[in-house]
Amino acid sequence: MSKFKPFISILLSLIAAVGYGIFVRLAFTSEQFSDLFGTISIGFLFFTPLALGALTVFFGPDDYRTSWPYFILGPWVPCLIFGVIAAAFTWEAWICVVMALPIFLTMSTIGGLVMFGFFKIIEKPGKSEKGFMGLLLLAPFVITPLESLLPTQDSIRVVHTQIEVKASPETVWRNITRVAEIGEAERQFSFFHLAGLPRPLYATLSYDGVGGIRRGQWEGGLAFVETISEWNPNRAYTMQMAADTSLVKPSPLPLKEIGGRYFDVIEGRYVIEPVSENKVILHFSSTHRLTTRFHFYGGLWTDFFMRDVQNYILQIMKARSESE
Repeated sequence: MSKFKPFISILLSLIAAVGYGIFVRLAFTSEQFSDLFGTISIGFLFFTPLALGALTVFFGPDDYRTSWPYFILGPWVPCLIFGVIAAAFTWEAWICVVMALPIFLTMSTIGGLVMFGFFKIIEKPGKSEKGFMGLLLLAPFVITPLESLLPTQDSIRVVHTQIEVKASPETVWRNITRVAEIGEAERQFSFFHLAGLPRPLYATLSYDGVGGIRRGQWEGGLAFVETISEWNPNRAYTMQMAADTSLVKPSPLPLKEIGGRYFDVIEGRYVIEPVSENKVILHFSSTHRLTTRFHFYGGLWTDFFMRDVQNYILQIMKARSESE
């Protein structure tokens, strides 16, 4: 039986760590605590994996508790299992899992290191280790309510993309103001769609000029109502954007969050820069708001996906304009 003891300890540590992650996730998204807790928080994203990594070492085999490969890489296993379960049961969209995973892996290793250091310091394991582990398990539930008392600041971010188009400014202008439905043959690979986000379908415009309403329809019921605030024919136009999620069906995709307290797309702008009679540089920039307590990390992801979306649209505009 003794030869199976390490295996049983590892299995127990996995069950405890994954179970803890599931429990915290369900607690943080329950209706009873929705105003107090949230998964877009330092308490959940940083301290949940910290406790998860500590649990992995806490329940690990005695010989493994002070083994650096185990406390560094061991916590990654329950993190990955937890991420797969969250996506498989549609608790989270794959995009949310992918964005959170680097934080979870890093913080779980730190949690393993913390517990490793604790075992190195104490001479005789006993009540002290259980008390310390208990404090780590309670950390997300203590940190998050305190965190919610602090004000958050908006981060306004601008993403610029451009593409060379071999067509006249007039031709490009026709294609970027109103967009006929995008067919499957026009669609190309995109990271944002691979991550589960919807693709643009078409765009209509009520009338040319300032005050015109442009409606951009996307998959999944998502739409953007865009009010023209600048109109310079064959040169540039700017639109003030507001997300319409009224037709978005319930799903793990974070579409309902667009325009919410964490993220919103505020403005879009096209600029046609003539190079020659039949060649232009088409510029597409967007302004979005990010409201979290970790703007640097969140901004890396939102900038990446916004840039990918814009390049996807520019490629379609280029192909359509050049085909004319």
